Amino acid sequence: MEANYKIIGGDGREYGPVALEEIKAWIRDGRVGRATQIWRDDSASWLPAAQYQELQAEIPPATGTTGEFQGEMEAVGFWPRAGAYILDQLLLGAISLLIFGAAEATATTFQEVWDQMGSRFLSNLLISTFYYVGMNGSIGATVGKLVIGARIVNEDGSRIGFLKAFIRMLASFVSGLILFIGYLMVAFREDKRALHDLMARTRVVYKR
Repeated sequence: MEANYKIIGGDGREYGPVALEEIKAWIRDGRVGRATQIWRDDSASWLPAAQYQELQAEIPPATGTTGEFQGEMEAVGFWPRAGAYILDQLLLGAISLLIFGAAEATATTFQEVWDQMGSRFLSNLLISTFYYVGMNGSIGATVGKLVIGARIVNEDGSRIGFLKAFIRMLASFVSGLILFIGYLMVAFREDKRALHDLMARTRVVYKR
């Protein structure tokens, strides 16, 4: 009889039971890392994913180059994160200018300007979503964070994956809507986590 598995996700909740192939798919999607706690229905206790022989082929080696962070993780402080954010915004601004700059120059009436502003806002939102979710979900960092040598990881150090990257991006809107207090929390919390980090159960750490 095929074994079933449960995991403790990055949000601290249990998921499963699921079959072996589903667990492997979760590993490939970044939902399960080396340190993720897994229970198999013929096991006496929860064990890290890396200790299950049947998962060894799917789990990346502990080299520190595949999105897994081993040992102590050093949190990134407020000013480096602010610098990374500014770099990302400058990059997105340049992309927006290349796409929309010429079109806005052709607007001649107030209605045309207004329509183009609305179109630009929605398009910029879409571009930002693809940028943040795509890069954070695939490699755990945007261009800005790559420059400062930082990565976004789950609380256990595993790669966040695309779903968690999307959740974190939505949570970042909350941090901004409350007068950016959610972002400023990084400067005052000992663990240097923003509100959206707490909501998404992520950390921003230096890659070692």
